[in-house]
Amino acid sequence: MNTQISRPISRRGAIAGVGGLLAAGAVAQIATSSSAGAAGPPRPLGIGSSGHHVEQFQLAMNANGFWCGTVDGQFGELTQQAVYAVQKTHGRPRTGKIDLALWDSGLARVRARSRYTYTGIEIDKTRQLLLVVSGGYVQVALNTSTGNGSRFYYSGRWYTAVTPSGTYRINRYGSNGWDYGALGGLWRPRYFNGGIAVHGSNFIPPYPDSHGCCRLSTRAQNYLLASGREQMGSYVRVY
Repeated sequence: MNTQISRPISRRGAIAGVGGLLAAGAVAQIATSSSAGAAGPPRPLGIGSSGHHVEQFQLAMNANGFWCGTVDGQFGELTQQAVYAVQKTHGRPRTGKIDLALWDSGLARVRARSRYTYTGIEIDKTRQLLLVVSGGYVQVALNTSTGNGSRFYYSGRWYTAVTPSGTYRINRYGSNGWDYGALGGLWRPRYFNGGIAVHGSNFIPPYPDSHGCCRLSTRAQNYLLASGREQMGSYVRVY
């Protein structure tokens, strides 16, 4: 969804869709019942798929910080969001599907890395990832969607939809449900830079699409809040 603006936002360039590179030897094969692994899916898995392959990929993702909710063998929206996060972390095409190449790569077992050694939230605009970091260790990596760079009109003024880089702290809470405004709805927003917040949304594509906020799925936002990872004063580093 969109963000509420409390002050003008400056223009920025388009976000590049460039993924990170893996260090040599970092990839381990996705294990199923044994370390030797099992044959991958005969066809790409996506929304509506179910079964053993989905379950095993969910297990691998959850174990390595790519949170997908309950491991149930059902490929729903949370699993798609987690697959996006795996693909973005490792520079793969952002299809949201598990194909044989992704399965065989073992990338679901290679945890994302943080840029900084600190505790807080990192928002990587290039890869469109939100990372929850503890002492430089990535606990959770989530698909996010930030400012898309377009111009929009709000409250009598023109703005550019950007998510400014910098180091901030969460300094204001929105409601504990939906906040609706002229720019759309925000689920349980946590503001860190004027009207820019991390918030839940019903639409989190794998590309920049917001007016400046950092979108997560509503259930991912609930998960972060329930685990105490978006408290007042928590650091948010955007780059």
